[in-house]
Amino acid sequence: MSKNKPTLAPRKRPKQARSQQMQQDILDACIRVLRRDGIARLTTPRIAEAAGISVGSLYQYFPNKEAILYAIHSRTTEIAWIEVQRILDDRGLEARERLRLIARFYFHGETEDVARMGPAALDIDHFVGQDARHQELAQQVATRFTRFVRESLPRKARSGDVEFASRLVVTVIDGVGRNLAQQGLPADVLDEWARAVAKMLADFIGLP
Repeated sequence: MSKNKPTLAPRKRPKQARSQQMQQDILDACIRVLRRDGIARLTTPRIAEAAGISVGSLYQYFPNKEAILYAIHSRTTEIAWIEVQRILDDRGLEARERLRLIARFYFHGETEDVARMGPAALDIDHFVGQDARHQELAQQVATRFTRFVRESLPRKARSGDVEFASRLVVTVIDGVGRNLAQQGLPADVLDEWARAVAKMLADFIGLP
């Protein structure tokens, strides 16, 4: 990657159906190249070839491969974050059950991403991790999980303990999910992992 920070915004946001389809074709082609060649060999000419278009046509939509990766990453993470927030906000569920459902959702999602894109799916976060929008979302995740832990504990806890517990939840679920994703485990095994990890975290934190 260049020493200069690459532009991650697309060149344009297509409004017409044909242009929207072209942008989607580019994203789909990028996923195919990632799966075939890995992230180290990803180039815009290879993406354009896989999409059946010229590199010039690709550049009408995205300025570089980083912007294409970011578009894939953003779409996936935004959809996932909406679902995680929905689970966290469901007060009809006990805190332990919400934790289990989040772990289950994440473990399945990571495994499906690797099945779709290959191991490169796990590298995209690091590839775009310094982007301000990515960091803003990470802060939203940290803030929301801190609130979840604080509201779920039966007794008032010190602020530092709550923040540590919330970081622990996010770090463990993320780390275990990435590890499991590389193993290609079946759904029922992922469910068992989700139950075990959620119970371990809930017991440590002291969730009722």
